[in-house]
Amino acid sequence: ALPRAMSGATVDAALAAVPTTVGDAAAPAPDRVENPLPIVKAPIVALEDWPASDDFLLREAVEAGAALGAIARGILPFSTPRTREDITERWRALLYNETVSLPAARRMAQYALDAKPRVAPLPTTIEFKDAFVNGNGKGTTEGDEMDSSEGKTGGDTTDTTHTNDKTGNRDTKVTTGLVSIPPFALAEAAVFDMPLLPSFAQVDFSAKRKSKQALQGALAKIRKLEASAQAATARNATSVGAVGVLQGNNHRFFLKKRETAVGRNTEDQRVDVDMCLEGNASKVSRQQCFIKLRWNGTFCLRNVGRRPVWINGFAVESGKRAKLNSHSLIEVGGMRLLFLPNPAAVRAADPEPF
Repeated sequence: ALPRAMSGATVDAALAAVPTTVGDAAAPAPDRVENPLPIVKAPIVALEDWPASDDFLLREAVEAGAALGAIARGILPFSTPRTREDITERWRALLYNETVSLPAARRMAQYALDAKPRVAPLPTTIEFKDAFVNGNGKGTTEGDEMDSSEGKTGGDTTDTTHTNDKTGNRDTKVTTGLVSIPPFALAEAAVFDMPLLPSFAQVDFSAKRKSKQALQGALAKIRKLEASAQAATARNATSVGAVGVLQGNNHRFFLKKRETAVGRNTEDQRVDVDMCLEGNASKVSRQQCFIKLRWNGTFCLRNVGRRPVWINGFAVESGKRAKLNSHSLIEVGGMRLLFLPNPAAVRAADPEPF
């Protein structure tokens, strides 16, 4: 019985809270809560799920540009048929799963050495090949030592797994003498951290045009300065009657003869161009070379010393000759000289005697 003091709304709420019975069983309350989404567990990928030959074919095909969907349609001769989900799951494990990627890489390298498949692997560096062959592709677990007799009998396992009898857990931690290969996730993160190139809208083409114009202006000024320096040098050489000039860092030599001897002065022998005035001439012969004005107005250098003479970076050995052009850089005994001819004096020079 309900108390008389209860209002109509309170009575309705109390009656709704009392479960109705059918016989001896109570009717279940209506389900007003939506069912939660099912929990999807990540698949557990093991190294032994795929043989080394299938991993090798998958890697070569993907690195050659094949899509995973095309591989799932059966373009590769796998040992067993593979679905697209299996192929995608395996490829992601080879890239991101650290417990699978490194042992799988060792297995594929050893498979390429032993089986020599028709599909040629991608080229690797010589250092990696030498290190892998010298190490026989073998891995050792912590606490174990590799038996020397096993290496002679062809034990070529690249990774070892141990099963604990008590817990049944598999220990796949492998160490080798090779440098550990970083996982793909780290390489991908490094790529993402690289600064992006500017877009087409961000490129300032006016700045590039201005820099090009500034470079052209600087080159024009350099050419004018070179012409001015050459004119001043020619006037100076004409005043002393020289057909050319050898300009060094410390001294200027005037070539007043048709054939000028270059070397170092001694008590018994004198030369026209004494390299002792330029610097340390210990590596210069007493007569190192001759610079001659030929009948056609060109200059040539003839090396008569023991050491070579360098002209614009090219060696002129002993007994050889080379043509000298304007602004040629001559290196004698480690000292550099700039050759500058005097065109006016060359044209006015006497003809070469026969």
